[in-house]
Amino acid sequence: MADPLDQDPVHDAIEALRAAGRTVMPAEGGPGLYRVDHGPEMTGADVLAMAIGMGLLDGPDEIE
Repeated sequence: MADPLDQDPVHDAIEALRAAGRTVMPAEGGPGLYRVDHGPEMTGADVLAMAIGMGLLDGPDEIE
């Protein structure tokens, strides 16, 4: 059975940020919240957007 994290874009973003030298930890505010470099709490979508914005991951394809 495949690991569900293998297809999780947030997990991919966390791994990409860590590979780029960033510290990514779960936040104490609840499940699905993270802190990057001890900054404010971020949702998984925010973490994904950060990784895309930094060029670490490809963003979604544009719909024409």
